[in-house]
Amino acid sequence: MKATLTGYFDLEGKLNLTESMQKAIKHGLDTIALRTYSGQPLLECSDGELKKIILDTKGERIKLSIIDSNITPYDPYDDRKHNNALDEFKYILKVADRLKVNHVLLRLPIIHNILEEFDSIEKRLGDYIDQAMRSGKKVVILPVMGYKANTYAYIFKKMKTKHMSIAFDPVMLMMSNESPTTAYRLLRSNISVFFAHDANHKGEPELLGFGKSDVLKVMKKLVRDRFDGYIMVDHQFSTSMFHDEVAKKGFFKKIFSNDKKQKEKRLRELSRRIFPDEETKNVTEDDILENQIKLVKAVFK
Repeated sequence: MKATLTGYFDLEGKLNLTESMQKAIKHGLDTIALRTYSGQPLLECSDGELKKIILDTKGERIKLSIIDSNITPYDPYDDRKHNNALDEFKYILKVADRLKVNHVLLRLPIIHNILEEFDSIEKRLGDYIDQAMRSGKKVVILPVMGYKANTYAYIFKKMKTKHMSIAFDPVMLMMSNESPTTAYRLLRSNISVFFAHDANHKGEPELLGFGKSDVLKVMKKLVRDRFDGYIMVDHQFSTSMFHDEVAKKGFFKKIFSNDKKQKEKRLRELSRRIFPDEETKNVTEDDILENQIKLVKAVFK
C-alpha cells in the first residue's frame, strides 16, 4: 500500500465541511481529516449533524481518514477527569464508527517524568486502547509541545500494542528542541500519521525544505521505510499570511505597521519561490497548497 495524502483543509477552522471538501477535490485528493463540524468539536455533534456529514461526504465521494477526539491533556491522577475524558472517547468511537473512520487522535495525559509515572500513564492509556480495540479502532497519539521523543518511545516500548501509534510532527519536535531525524529513528515503527509542513526556528511557517525541521530528510526516510499511513498536507500560512489582523490603535499602531511590512516581504519571497519566472505574480493560499502537494507527491511517487 502507498501513503494516503489527506488533511483538514479547513484553513485552521475557517472553512466549513463543504468548503474543505471542495478544496481537497480542487487539489486532486479524495480523503480529508475532521476535527470540528460547524465550528464545534465532533463530541458536540447531534445525530442529525452526523447524518449530514455522512450524506455530504458521500455526495462528494470524499472519504474521512482521521478524526480528532479533541480531548485535552489532563492530570492522570484525577479520577474524575479521566472518567469524563474516557466517556468522551467512548462517544467519539461511536462517531468514528458512524463515519467509517478507523484512526482517532488522542493527546497524552499530562506527564512530568515518564520513568516515575509510567504505571499511572499505562493504566490510563490502557483504558483508551481497550475501548478502541472493542470498537475495532486505533488510537493515534497527537504530540503536544514540550514532550520529548524518548517519552513517546518509552511508552510504545513498554506497552507493546498494535492498537496505538503516533502522529509524527517534525515542526512540533523542532520547537520542543528535538532533532526530528533523531526522533524519527526512535519512533519510525510506530508512525501512522505524518505532518508534512515546515517552519523556521521561530515557528513561522515555511515552504517544505526552506525551514529548519528537516522535514524533507524525514520524508525520504519514510519513503525508504515504505510508509503506508496518512500524510497531512495542510500548511500553516493561512492565518499568519492571508488573514489580516484587526488594525491596532495608539501605541501599537507602529508595531502593527512593521508586522504588516514583514508579512508583505514574506509574501513576496513566497511568490518568487513558487513563481520564479513570473515577477508580478502574487501567491495565494491555494498556490502554496498546490505547490506543497506536488512536492509531497514527487517524494512519495
